[in-house]
Amino acid sequence: MFSSIKQKIILIYIFLILIPLVIINYTAIENIKQSTFRDIEVDSLKTANIIGDLSRNNMDNLVNLKRIVKQYSSASGERAIILDKDARVLADSFHTLENETIHNNEIKGALGLEEKIGYYNEEDKNILQVAVPVSVVVEEQRQAMGAVLVSVNIDDAVKHVMDFRIKLISISAGAAAIGIIVAAVVSGRISAPIVELSGAARQIGQGKFGYTVNIKGKDEIGKLAENFNLMSNELYRIDQGRSQFIGDVSHELKTPLASIKALIDSLIYGKDDIETYREYLADIDSEVDRLTNLIQKLLSLTKIKEQGLHLTEVPLKELTEDSVKIIKPLAQSSDVQIKVHIQNNPTVLCDPERITEVLLNLIDNSLKYTDPTETGKYVYITGRKMADYYLLNIEDNGIGIEEKDLESIFGKFYRSDLSRSRDTGGAGIGLSIVYNILEAHGWQIEAKSELGIGTTFEIRIPNKSLSIA
Repeated sequence: MFSSIKQKIILIYIFLILIPLVIINYTAIENIKQSTFRDIEVDSLKTANIIGDLSRNNMDNLVNLKRIVKQYSSASGERAIILDKDARVLADSFHTLENETIHNNEIKGALGLEEKIGYYNEEDKNILQVAVPVSVVVEEQRQAMGAVLVSVNIDDAVKHVMDFRIKLISISAGAAAIGIIVAAVVSGRISAPIVELSGAARQIGQGKFGYTVNIKGKDEIGKLAENFNLMSNELYRIDQGRSQFIGDVSHELKTPLASIKALIDSLIYGKDDIETYREYLADIDSEVDRLTNLIQKLLSLTKIKEQGLHLTEVPLKELTEDSVKIIKPLAQSSDVQIKVHIQNNPTVLCDPERITEVLLNLIDNSLKYTDPTETGKYVYITGRKMADYYLLNIEDNGIGIEEKDLESIFGKFYRSDLSRSRDTGGAGIGLSIVYNILEAHGWQIEAKSELGIGTTFEIRIPNKSLSIA
């Protein structure tokens, strides 16, 4: 019961509406009731006290007593009765109870020197009775000589209170009905986006990443929907990347494994001479190296996110020249000249091992895609200070990259069509490693290239990572 948020909101609204209405109704009815009956009580007590004062010196004169009760009862529409100290009726404005004895609570209280008030319902009539003592002071003590009983028909007052109650309850019922309708509408509007988000979360749980909700608003629910959509799209992106990653890894592993398998089968079932065996084993060794390199690069991608960075301050020129020394033999074997020109020699806050890996990957990328028709092949590494950052360029005059590929080259396993057509031996992971390392540092990289002209990688090192003497 009340399991949905809509039902709970409606229930809360009902309580918030009904409880104040009940309190208001009860308070208002009690106030009008007390106000109405208090006025009658005050008037009746006033009449009874006047009759009592006039009767004090006429208790032995029945004619005067009858005249007094007749005069004041006819003036106010009340019934007045004067009794002696034995509760015997001396005078009755209605002339029906004279010489009879009355022993109700009001008269007993009056003969005990108290003013008493009582309410009765007799023959479907509502009656108010008040009784006051008729007293004298004897030897400084007040003594009762008798009592005055005044009774009033209060049907009109009761009807007035009942009419007021009915009207108030009717108005309250109407207000409650309107409030419940408003509560249903409001709760529906509040719960609808939550229900939609719940359904969307169920879709995500079933693996439908990228499922979004169309919920607008600047309130908390709108913000929640916005964040949900961002999360869903990010999950979709990650899932697509994971699927692509698995597919690409499978593809990259499949080729060398198939090659190794074919070479081993040839060795097992073939009858070749020792030189052929050596050639095949060399090929197997090369393929194993290729697999090892692929695994190392995959591990490098993982370590960037899992192990984080170990930052220290190092001179950029020294870091660059050390990286060039490592790869220079490979450059010489490819007949490529590497030149370094770093202005200002800034000190950079970085993880030296990771930045060395970035430089090696970028230079290695330039060496792989040299233009075989170019006679003066080169890689220039230059650096200069800009207003908001330090610009480090790695420029080559290789075959270049098509414009349509520039935005995708930093993705995992991405290789342009031109590079795929060449026997580069790369797996398309190097630039992804570069991008992830620089992103972890808070640095930026951008590639600019023209086919047949060459490629330039621009690394922007923010001022917060710089210290220039």
